[in-house]
Amino acid sequence: MHVIGEETSERLDVIPAQFRAVVTHRPKYACRACEQAIMQAPAPERLIKGGLPTEAMVASVLVAKYAWHLPLYRQSQMLAAQGLDVTRSVLAFWVGYAAAELEPLYLRLRELILGSGQIAVDETKAPVLDPGRGRVKHGYFWAIARDDRPWGGTDPPAIAFTYAPGRGAVHALKLLDGYRGVVQCDGYSAYKKLAAEAPGEAVTLAFCWSHLRRRFYDHVKSGNAPIASEALERIAALYAIEKTIRGASAEERRSVRQERSKPLVTAIKSWLERQLARVSSKATIAEDLRYGLNYWDGLTRFLDDGRIELDTNIVERGIRPLVLNRKNALFAGHDEGAGNWGCGASLIETCKLNDVDPQA
Repeated sequence: MHVIGEETSERLDVIPAQFRAVVTHRPKYACRACEQAIMQAPAPERLIKGGLPTEAMVASVLVAKYAWHLPLYRQSQMLAAQGLDVTRSVLAFWVGYAAAELEPLYLRLRELILGSGQIAVDETKAPVLDPGRGRVKHGYFWAIARDDRPWGGTDPPAIAFTYAPGRGAVHALKLLDGYRGVVQCDGYSAYKKLAAEAPGEAVTLAFCWSHLRRRFYDHVKSGNAPIASEALERIAALYAIEKTIRGASAEERRSVRQERSKPLVTAIKSWLERQLARVSSKATIAEDLRYGLNYWDGLTRFLDDGRIELDTNIVERGIRPLVLNRKNALFAGHDEGAGNWGCGASLIETCKLNDVDPQA
């Protein structure tokens, strides 16, 4: 029989992760004449002197932990299923070594972000084991991020997390010491102190419309709330305009905002004042209306600067993976481990923002 044609089909297959032993042979050479000069090629450098893992193995552990949210005890179980006895404590030791090696890169990343003219800042809890007291204490990850893509900036997006044992203003002041530019944030008082202590008007605060929107959304979610529903509609109109100018230049964004967004913003302020006069001063909705009016200057700053976004979503999206890690791993083993967590998460989340394979 002869071929008269063919049909082809494809199926998706998988080759499970394979582990291998890399053996390095280094012969020793001696001179037959003198029998004194012995030569041997130097041993190749290792991340961990005399340690078992290759750099690719350590990278795999880091990416599994910080990118795909697999805590070390689960990774240890997965290795055991392949016949490899690597305990969680050993994996933690590898992570610590890797963080020490990567620290200069992490510090440079943070330095580059703080050199930007506009950044977003937020913080989230970092549970840390407190062995002396037999319980978990709460430190915080302070996140700083930049994303110039919405206004056509050329600097690549980036995010960095810094661990601190608390949430006090002292930690914000230390993190942003010497920063000059626009800080996009929520209404936390620590950022107000930062702006107040900066010389002149070196630090400008721009507040987040998403935080204001969230307050009204909670009312709507709970039931019939006509004031909150109208607030959401008015804020949605601002976001609709932003959608049409995403990626345009900063000057073009500013021009459109002055023409189209500014009248809406002026109307929102008048509406907030009218509604506040109508409701009881002790009602929860009154508190939310006052929040918008109290932070009005920072909320409207985006009208005069095309680089400023309406919200801090760039940094909030970056924090979500930390929350998943926190849920799966429960806590960091100690303060140094939390610092390693911040280092690894910073580099990996920045990889994701730039479509770079973190394993590579």
